Formats: sequence, structure tokens, C-alpha cells
Amino acid sequence: MMVTLTAVIPIVAGAVCLLPFGVKNVSRISAAGALVMLAASVYCCVAPLTGETIDTWIWYVDELSGFFILITAFVSFAAVLYSTDYLAVEWREERLNAREVRRFYCTLFVFISTMLLTFAVRSAALTWIGVGVTTMVSAFLVGLYKDESATEAAWKYIMLCSVGITLALFGIAMLYTASSGVVADDSALDWPTLVANAAAFNPLFMKFAAIFLVIGFGTKAGLAPLHNWLPDAHSQAPGPVSGMMSGVLLNCAMYAIMRFYSVSEIVNPGFVRTLLLAFGIVSVFTAAAFILISKDFKRMLAYSSVENMGLIAIGLGIGTPLAIYGALFQTLAHSLCKPMMFFCAGNVIQAYGTRSMPNIRGVSGKMRFTGFATAGGALAVAGAPPFPMFVGEVMILYGAVNEGLYLFAGALAILLAFIFAGITRSIFPMLSGTTSREVFEHRSVLRGFAIFSLFACALFFGLFMPEPIRGIFETMIALLSGGST
Repeated sequence: MMVTLTAVIPIVAGAVCLLPFGVKNVSRISAAGALVMLAASVYCCVAPLTGETIDTWIWYVDELSGFFILITAFVSFAAVLYSTDYLAVEWREERLNAREVRRFYCTLFVFISTMLLTFAVRSAALTWIGVGVTTMVSAFLVGLYKDESATEAAWKYIMLCSVGITLALFGIAMLYTASSGVVADDSALDWPTLVANAAAFNPLFMKFAAIFLVIGFGTKAGLAPLHNWLPDAHSQAPGPVSGMMSGVLLNCAMYAIMRFYSVSEIVNPGFVRTLLLAFGIVSVFTAAAFILISKDFKRMLAYSSVENMGLIAIGLGIGTPLAIYGALFQTLAHSLCKPMMFFCAGNVIQAYGTRSMPNIRGVSGKMRFTGFATAGGALAVAGAPPFPMFVGEVMILYGAVNEGLYLFAGALAILLAFIFAGITRSIFPMLSGTTSREVFEHRSVLRGFAIFSLFACALFFGLFMPEPIRGIFETMIALLSGGST
């Protein structure tokens, strides 16, 4: 019941936002709806995260599902709070009208609901449907401004991700074929059933399934060289949408890969890991190259997301408990740090009227809160201690060294150093210096709270790991390593 409510509440909130209230009232309604959604998600995940799996009807929520649902709910809550003032500014400056603001909130809540559904269903087929629907819904948010660049980015996003989803469908078909005759048809694609019976699956069809699913879902996750939609979509979307796409949308596809990973490793140990290692290192290399030359603030952050999806794939590809721990921790770290940084970018872009980093100077002097948050966010995203991305990267590097992958670990460390240099070299000059522009920082309590809450959580997990949370990570490692605790 609570899982159903968790998915329905955002739909109801979005429908109410369509009613012809004023922009301020719609903002209040959206904030209230996001708070109720967060409370329902937390309540829904209490039992799974303490070891009691929800397994009823179409729902299946265990520790892994609960982990992703909580991340999605919290980041979505922060994004809605941030949107209230961000959209109000867009409306006052006549970049959006009142009807477009209402449609934005409705679409945003439907987007949130589809992501929550993706993590909560028990069938691989429903997971695939969820990933596909998130693409269609979020495309309207990418093209919100309806100018040429935004429309082109939205269509590119739809076309490339649709190709990926189609390839993933072939992978689902291969997975069904591999399980044929082993499990009953009505449960042939249920994740728990697949894990329980994986040892008897046809290994050849499982290899085909692995290829199609990793390539298909990897396209949606932003793994290079299938990432071409991501920089355009993230740079053209409104600030809060960019944060959600980077922080939680990419997780939907990575979650599907993780679920399949736990099945594939039982049938063909090492096969899907090799695929993920290859895609992972290519992604980090691609991100490093483009981060070093990027001049667009949001595109640079988008390539950082490519990097982090690559790191998560590498952690899974190494496959040891430490490396998988690093992959899961990197997922959490990226989900907290990257939305915060996109929100800061939204503040700067609204104030300066440009995304070109060479044309932005003096942020710390003109926008003190945003300058401080951007400095902290830049260090967090670049992988500096004591932020959690640094911890995740170190775990993955140690995992590679412990497996004897010395050259691989060395190459990865060099690429991470280049990425650190590229991000800090581009962002910190924006904070210093002076500017002749008329700059006004759009301040609000909710906008500041959204950024601060993400920053505080990121810093907390960089410094502390409470024992109950460590236990959740260990259970998830067991689920991915052997399919059961």
C-alpha cells in the first residue's frame, strides 16, 4: 500500500499544480507535495532498509531498491524546493508564462513518480518500461524553453535514448529466452526469481542479454561512447531539471544494470564485468578530454556525470566487495554533489545571463552564498577530500590495485587527476576577479535550503559512515555479489 502511495502522491501533486492558481500558490503546492512525497518514501523504505523486503503484487523493494528510492525522493524534494524561486524568476523575467510554469511542475512530478516506480517494481520488463517512460517525460522538461537549442537537445535525447531502450528490449528478450523452461512464464522476468534460478539459465543467451542490456541501458546511463545526448540535454534543461537528470535519472539505468549484474554473475562470472570495465574506462577518458576543453559551465558538469557513471561501472566491473562498495558509495556521492552543483550553476547563469565560463567573473564578491557553495561544490565534484566522491574514487582505485590491475589503476588515477585539474581550473577563476556586469543574486530561503541540505549531506557522508548505514551497504554488496544475503 505504501509503495503505491509513494508513486501516486507525486501524480496527485502534479495534477493539482495544473489548476489555474497563481505562480506563487502553485509553488507552495509543489513544495508541500514534495514534502509529502519525501515523507511517504522514507516511511516506505524503513522496512526494506532494516531487512524486511516488500514483495507484493508488482512491487519488490529490498535494500537496493530502498537505497535508490530514498536518494530519488530526497534529491527530488530538494529540486522542487529549488524550483520554486528559480521558476518564479523565470516567470518574472518573462522567459516562461504562468501556464508553462504550471505545466513544468506537473511534468516534474510525473517524472519523479516514474523514477520511483522504476526502482520499486519486481519485473525486469517493468523496469525497462520505467526507464523508457522517464525518457519521454523528461524530454518535455529538457525542451521547456522551446528555443532552437532546447528543442534540438530534446529531440536528440529522445532519439538516442530510444535507440538504447530498443537495444535493451532485445536484451530483455534474450533474458527471457535464457530463463525459458527454468521458471514459470508468469514470473520469468521477476528479479528475485531470476536470481534464485540463475544457475540453470542458458549461458549463451545470457551473454547476448548482457551485451544488449549493458549497451542499451548504458546509453541511458550516459556511458561513453553512447553519451552524446547527455551534454546537450543537461546544458539546455532548466537548472533544477539538470540537477535531477544528473543526480537521479542516470541512476534509473544504472539500477537496471545492477539488477541484471546480480543475475549475470551467477551464470557467466566475469562476462558482464568485462563489459562494464571497458565502458567505464572509456567514459572516464572521454569525460577527462572534454572537461579540459569545456567552456560551457553546464556542459562541463554534464561531462562530470559521464565520468561518475564510468567510475560506477568500473567499480562493478572490478567486482570485489571493496570495489562494489566504492561503486555504490560513488552513486550516493554523485547523487548528492552533482545536483547541488547544477543548482549553483543555475544561480550563476540566472544572475550573469550566460553559461560561458570565461565570461563569468567575480561570483564570490557579487553572490556570496552562491560563491561559497560553488567553491565547495567544485571541490566535491572534482573529488577532493573530505567530500564523498573522493572516498568513492579511493575505494575503486584500491579495489583495482587489490585485484592486481596496476596499470589500469594507474591510468585511472591519472585521468582523475586531469579531471580534478580541469574542473578546478575552470570554476575557481569564475569565483575571483571583478566584473562590470550588473549582477543580482536571486535569494530565497527555499533555494538556499535546497543547496545547503545537499552540501551538508555530502559533507556528512564524506566524513562519517554510521554503522547502520554501513550495514545497508554491506547487504547491497551481498545482493550484487551473490544475489542474496
